[in-house]
Amino acid sequence: MRDRRNLKIRGVVQGVFFRETVCRIASRYDVHGFVRNVGHETVEIEVEGEPNVVSAFIGDLLAHPPRAARIEDVRSMSAPALGEVGFFIAPSVR
Repeated sequence: MRDRRNLKIRGVVQGVFFRETVCRIASRYDVHGFVRNVGHETVEIEVEGEPNVVSAFIGDLLAHPPRAARIEDVRSMSAPALGEVGFFIAPSVR
């Protein structure tokens, strides 16, 4: 059974290679989804996979953000699994 999480991470997360770091960390796990900039100082991540793998990915990301990043708030919500394959940087939403 796959789990999907929608994360909104707010802080100094734009212009610090945050999305690239998310993709690099995602490549270490069997997770699928996307990361994108949304609004000012916010990044959105949708990540899908086995529940324990999704949790490990999120834990790794929060423990190892880019050096110049500063995470001020993380909101996580459950989302319906879509069965996607791959992980990518999606176009920004303003």
